[in-house]
Amino acid sequence: MIGNRMSHRRWHANWIWSPSNLSHAGKIFGVDTMGTAEEHALLRRTFSLERVPAQAETRVVADSRYVLFVNGDEVSRGPVRGDLSKLHYDALDLAPYLRTGSNTIAIHARFYAVATPWWAPARPSIGLGRRGAAAFELDLGDGEWIGSDGSWRSLLGEAWRPLGRGGVSTVPKEDVDASKLPVGWERPGFDDSDWPSAVEINPLTIGGDARVTSPPSNPYGALRRRPIPQLEGDTRTPAVARAWRVEAAEPAEPPPLAAFADEKRPVLETLDVGAELPVTLEGDGTLLLRVDFGEIVSGLVGMEVTAPAGVEIELAVRETEAPPDSRVLDPTSDSTFRYRTRGHDDVFESYDPMGFRFALLAIRGASGPVTVRRFWVRERLYPVRPGPEFACSDPVLDRIYEVGKRSVAINAHDAYLDCPSREQRGWTGDAVVHQMVHLTTNADWGLARWHAEMSNSPRPDGMLPMAAGSDLEAMSVTIPEWPLHWIRSLWNLWRYTGDRDLIGRLLPGVENVLRWFLPYRGDHGLIRHVDQWVLIDWAALHLSDTSSCLNAQWARALLEFADMSEWLGDQGRAAWARGLHGEIREAFELFWDEARGSYVDHAVDGQAGRPMSQHAGATAIWAELVSEDRIERVLDAILDRTRLVRPTWAEIVGQHYLAMGPGEPNWDVENEIVAAQPFYRYVVHDAVASAGRAEEIPALCRDWKEFLDRGETSWPELWVGGTHCHGWGSTPTRDLVMHTLGIQPAEPGFAVARIAPRLGDLEWAHGAAPTPHGLIRVRVDRSRVEVESPAPVELDLAGHALERLEAGKHATSLG
Repeated sequence: MIGNRMSHRRWHANWIWSPSNLSHAGKIFGVDTMGTAEEHALLRRTFSLERVPAQAETRVVADSRYVLFVNGDEVSRGPVRGDLSKLHYDALDLAPYLRTGSNTIAIHARFYAVATPWWAPARPSIGLGRRGAAAFELDLGDGEWIGSDGSWRSLLGEAWRPLGRGGVSTVPKEDVDASKLPVGWERPGFDDSDWPSAVEINPLTIGGDARVTSPPSNPYGALRRRPIPQLEGDTRTPAVARAWRVEAAEPAEPPPLAAFADEKRPVLETLDVGAELPVTLEGDGTLLLRVDFGEIVSGLVGMEVTAPAGVEIELAVRETEAPPDSRVLDPTSDSTFRYRTRGHDDVFESYDPMGFRFALLAIRGASGPVTVRRFWVRERLYPVRPGPEFACSDPVLDRIYEVGKRSVAINAHDAYLDCPSREQRGWTGDAVVHQMVHLTTNADWGLARWHAEMSNSPRPDGMLPMAAGSDLEAMSVTIPEWPLHWIRSLWNLWRYTGDRDLIGRLLPGVENVLRWFLPYRGDHGLIRHVDQWVLIDWAALHLSDTSSCLNAQWARALLEFADMSEWLGDQGRAAWARGLHGEIREAFELFWDEARGSYVDHAVDGQAGRPMSQHAGATAIWAELVSEDRIERVLDAILDRTRLVRPTWAEIVGQHYLAMGPGEPNWDVENEIVAAQPFYRYVVHDAVASAGRAEEIPALCRDWKEFLDRGETSWPELWVGGTHCHGWGSTPTRDLVMHTLGIQPAEPGFAVARIAPRLGDLEWAHGAAPTPHGLIRVRVDRSRVEVESPAPVELDLAGHALERLEAGKHATSLG
């Protein structure tokens, strides 16, 4: 446990970096200010200990990222993503890694320079933010400190060549020349005598004091302690699929950044390789080795090879397999690293994580045999504490529950990712499903909390970005309903944790988001002509002018704000929100279609359109905009499978619809209803349950069986198309706990739990769900309900009066 000495104060350390070979354009007050290129810095400090302290409290931080080694062992990686004006450090106890005698601290720090999907640059001061910076302090006790300063040895990582990146779909990329990377530089005993001293960075800023050189420093703010644990996971290894020798490509500098570029090279030989590594490949030309991990994996990619010096090994990865007779992955594959061998000690692991199932190694320029001894993915995922579980009489639903957990797990890093393969962004709205899965299946709720805090990174107008801590944070456009899902995530935390401090701190951000919509209200009181990317879902929805879904989502968020405000004793703000909700409810009649028994997608110039979707009806029920006498009609309409279709605008007109607008419907808008894609099913299912029809949830969750039948091992982004590992498709995992077992909080923080099992067509189900007080266990069949709870319980059984039970074990017959 790290003590109070790790609280806010001046560090016993300076910001440092490696001496640069950049030609600086100029200086401000004697401080170098130019630094626009990606850089790697290798930093070392060796010291001696007569004894190892019982505790060795440590803080470490870097802009942009670091890897910390102690005596050759990797100890931590960080910092967590987020707004760099609120930079986080990692607090560690290094005592288990230290030893008497000589010790070596080593840091591999990386500065991205250009915003990435997982990092956004700080607004630089004079001294910091334009190049990389790292700081480290170690408290050895009795006033003895080891801090980063000019006594450290450093080397600019010239082994790495910067690679360009950009666009919505991008993955980590590295280009490494191992001949320029010293072997064992991070281990004790390495001779760093010819390395230059580290450069101490003066964090000069307007209004500052140039004599104060230690953190905290502008532009990083009051450095905050890491809010989540270090990531962890297993090392995964593949089975070898196939290998080929193809005609050599023409030399190029730089080489093509895609191993699949060899797909049109004539096959000279199909190589006979075994099912397991090591594999030795040889021959002129380009050698291709394709491997399959059996499921999508997410982590750091490594390899160990024996090869002559100067061999180029390029990696391309993909989620799905090309045709069985093809040696390539697919033209949509992307190169993720290129490695040039040094001829000995060729062991490499990527700096950043990747997500994929299939990998292709393209080996070029080999003057002799190349042996791939090991190839692995070291998964680094958010910890999942054991205990929560689910099982039922339907093995298909059991499998759906587990795949949903896995889908969230591979997207749970230092944020909830949309997918580990294509983007790795922490989208503000996507993550509400990930969070709900963690709240119902993981006893560690740290990431569930961190999502709400990290995403609270408002623009000057109070609105939240599409994806905080990323290259999209600075964009002028956002998805306006994504912050409304973020409000839902905070409401979830209110219900599950009952954390007054957390809710109180973040509730002003909620109000700012809600008030952002006010200028968009038309004469009828509904919001319209919102000049942002109104998405709702990837389904082919009509959203122009006045969107029923956007208005209903705003209405739902107003209710959630009112709930939390009342809980905190702010009746005034609660009344304001409920008043606005009442106005929306009255105006929402614009979208009602009496003949078809539900709500249409939009209105133009005050006239209701004709297209109708599950989204409109479900969101209206969810937002409490539907009168009691209509709820059953709406549900019957939007759940009528004979009327549901699944078009997407991307399928109909292509991705350019995002800029050019949707095309013409290819379905019967009068008689068919557009179905929700996997993400928005969480709203549909919540609407069904809130209307008292939770017994239908198991049948609705079986829609995911079509993915299992296609061989998916994690949930795709869409019913057809998109990535194959989107956490936002994991609603059934939450629902089988929340709605089928019926485990939910009745009062914030599970001061009282609500148990309302609804088996539907199942014969039995049992499981356990986390609470702040411990696990709640429920076992239910057609004749009996058993509950074991550490908190008082409201037992809500169909056909029975509500029963209040004390904490403990209880059994009730269902006769």
